[in-house]
Amino acid sequence: MESVKLLAEFPVVRFLDLVNEVFSDYPVPVDWDTLSFNLDARENSISFSDSFVFLKNDRPVGFIVCCLRKNRGRIDSMGVIKEERGTGLAYRILEHALEALRWKKAETVVLEVLESEARAIRFYEKNGFRITRKLFSLVKENPTPVKKITFFKADPRWVHQSSVEAMINLSRHPNWQREPATLLLASSRYKMARTNLLKDQGYVVWGSTQKNAFIVDCSPTKNKESYTPLLNEAVNYVCDVENKNVCTIANVPEDDPLYNAAMEIGFEKILTQLEMVLHLY
Repeated sequence: MESVKLLAEFPVVRFLDLVNEVFSDYPVPVDWDTLSFNLDARENSISFSDSFVFLKNDRPVGFIVCCLRKNRGRIDSMGVIKEERGTGLAYRILEHALEALRWKKAETVVLEVLESEARAIRFYEKNGFRITRKLFSLVKENPTPVKKITFFKADPRWVHQSSVEAMINLSRHPNWQREPATLLLASSRYKMARTNLLKDQGYVVWGSTQKNAFIVDCSPTKNKESYTPLLNEAVNYVCDVENKNVCTIANVPEDDPLYNAAMEIGFEKILTQLEMVLHLY
């Protein structure tokens, strides 16, 4: 017999065990532990009262994690265990979550899915989602970073305001994970710096792993002409600070000027996701 529990009421450790089981055969590893999940929850506005765990005979068999910002929802992740795939459980999970988001007056719901996951794409299309654009994960080897301009530590609120200005002045179309609100909510998780270049101001937000540095977002505030040289200098700066010779940028929208700048300075595509949107009203 199936039952449903709010994620807010479900033990985090037990939930993470379910996530790891569901994604054990996923092409891209999902590496959530308690700390990283809580950081993701804050950064992406995960709503624990609109996220659910489905159980069958008290065994967790599926889940959905939803985010909410005013009248916009996002499915951060969802899945079912292998034994329950093809039983209709995924459909019931999705419908349950969408109904909850409707009650919260969400007008649109967005999600990202790997371009190679044809079955998942068909599932979402059957449930009303439509592909809006591609998101590319990019990589660049930077063996000899050279700093030509000076970066200074930036206040998260300054970066937030600058990212808002960039959206207006540069017609940026950031995806959920690099919206101004996300950058502000993630301020304790990443490093932030600002600089002046070509009579413009710009910022870079970044972090690092054992293998590489990664840029979360980077943008000038006024002129599109500043984008490519700023990103080039930001990559050099970040690689130098983190002592890495590889830099990545994840899920860059094809219609955002960050993507064009990355292509111009030699980044290469390593992964493609599709952004899909459902209009609830």
